[in-house]
Amino acid sequence: MIVLNREVGESLRRDKFVNVQGGDFNLYGHFADFVRLTKSWENMEPDSYYGQADAGMRYRRYSDFEYNPKTRELKQLEHRAYVQSKEHNAYVGGVVRHFQDFSEEVLTSPVMRSLIDTDFEVYKSVLPEELHDEIWQCQIHQIRIEIKPGKQLEITPEGIHCDGYPFSGVHFWGRNNVEGAESRLYDIHEHQLAATTYEEILDTTYFLDRDMRHYVTAARNTHTHAMAYRQILAISFSRPGTAFDIVR
Repeated sequence: MIVLNREVGESLRRDKFVNVQGGDFNLYGHFADFVRLTKSWENMEPDSYYGQADAGMRYRRYSDFEYNPKTRELKQLEHRAYVQSKEHNAYVGGVVRHFQDFSEEVLTSPVMRSLIDTDFEVYKSVLPEELHDEIWQCQIHQIRIEIKPGKQLEITPEGIHCDGYPFSGVHFWGRNNVEGAESRLYDIHEHQLAATTYEEILDTTYFLDRDMRHYVTAARNTHTHAMAYRQILAISFSRPGTAFDIVR
């Protein structure tokens, strides 16, 4: 299991975001699975909508799920396209994007399942108690950026933006030969609130996405002969048809 202290939820409720260091996650008995899950970033399909092919490539998985907080059951839904409005994503807004779905091998990972449970526990701190045991939808993005030797690219070519989720958690999963890639949070008027550069695996940001904006600065490959990479796991929750629906 993965354990966080209760101050994380309190900070999220107070500030609408909280940064958590990887070392604050307590992993018990899952080291081998952690290694297996980490290797899953190395066999994803390319994101053909990313562009910047002269400088690098983005790889991505994305799926929607039903999540039962009471039983911890996670049910994968049918394949769905990922669509954002032009208002939220000036780069590819309005484009119907299809990404590789998650495989059973990744979804049954004890570390992955513990992260989903942990993230919802954090989110409960900003929810009415009567919604704690309701069925939610969970959206998961697994992303790897690769940068060619000596090149620089935009991690988020859409710029400062909002993805429209009521709640999001971004978990860092490693980088190599990368300079830059500072993660920044802003209020809705794009005044900067926080900035952090992820260094340790499981460095994490929890934030109320609909109430904020976010951006990652450009990244450069510091090596002249080897590829660079940066990878994350993003887990979000929503309840369609309610005040906690996704804003497209």
